[in-house]
Amino acid sequence: MAGQTMELNQLRYFVAVAEELNFRRAAKRLNMTQPPLSRHIALLEHTLGTPLFDRTNRSVRLTAAGKRLLVDATDILTRTESAMLAAQQAARGKAGAVELGFVPSSCVEVVPRIARRLRDEMPEVILTLREVMTVEAIEALGAGSLDFGIIRLHPQSLGLPIEKLWSEPFLMAAPRGHPLLEQDEISISDLNGIDFVGYSSERGGFLREVVQGYLKAHGVTPNEVFAVAQRHTVVSLVNENFGVALVPRSSALIGLPNVEFRDIGLPAAELHSDLYLAMRPKEPEPLVAAVAEIIRAEFRGETLPVAPG
Repeated sequence: MAGQTMELNQLRYFVAVAEELNFRRAAKRLNMTQPPLSRHIALLEHTLGTPLFDRTNRSVRLTAAGKRLLVDATDILTRTESAMLAAQQAARGKAGAVELGFVPSSCVEVVPRIARRLRDEMPEVILTLREVMTVEAIEALGAGSLDFGIIRLHPQSLGLPIEKLWSEPFLMAAPRGHPLLEQDEISISDLNGIDFVGYSSERGGFLREVVQGYLKAHGVTPNEVFAVAQRHTVVSLVNENFGVALVPRSSALIGLPNVEFRDIGLPAAELHSDLYLAMRPKEPEPLVAAVAEIIRAEFRGETLPVAPG
C-alpha cells in the first residue's frame, strides 16, 4: 500500500456502489459502463488491502471495512464539495470572511446596521468586529490586518481610500425633571452657565472639537462638570443628574431611564457627527469590494450637511 493513495473519484465510485449495492445501477448513475467501475473498485480495495464488498451472483453487501469507509467517504465528499463551492463564491465576492474595525461611537446604530445588512444580503460572509480607536484602525488597515474601518477623519487617514459614510445631527440630553425641559422652546443660549457634561480631548477629541467649537461660535459657556471620552459615559452621567449634554442623535437609542432627549433646533449644517468608511490601500478583492458596496448602500444619502433642494 506504500506510495498509493485514494482519489476523490474512487471515493465517488465507491459511494455510488455502496448506496446502490448494485454495480449495474451504480454505473448507470455515474454515467459510465460497468467494467471500468468494477476495475476502480478493485483498485481501491487493492490500495486499502481489504475487500469493501462481499459479492455473490445474487447480491452485493458491504464488509465491515466498507461500512466504515462509507461514513468517512460521504463526509469527505460533502466537505470537498462545500469547500469548492465556498472557494467559487469567494472568487465571485459571495462568501468568505472580512474584519471590520470600528470606533466606539459607531456601535449604537452604524455597526448593528452593517451587521444586519450583511446577514440579510450576504449570509455566507463571516463578519468579525473589532472595537478600535481611529489611529489603531488606520494602522491596522495599513498593515492589512483589517479590511474596513469605521473611523473619524484623521490626518493619518488621508493615505487610505476613505469616504464619508454617515452623518447625524445633535440633540440635547437632560435628566428628567431638569428645569430646561419645562420650557416650550429651548435655544443654545439657554445652556449658558448650566451644568454640562462634555467631551475630553483624550479619546473623544473629535466630539469635543465639534461641540466646543459650536458653543464658542455662539458665545455659550456652560459649566462643564465633567469631560469624558465616550458618549456612552456622557449619557450615563446625564442619567445621574450631573448636567445636560449635546450628543449625536443615535445616543437616544441608549435608552437610560432618567434621560430625556430633546431636539432644540441645532442646525445640522453647523453641528453634526461624521463617520468615515476606510479601506486597505491596495486594490480590494472581489469579496471586500462587494461588502463595501453593501455598506455604502445601507447609508447612501445619510451624510450632512444636505444640499438645499
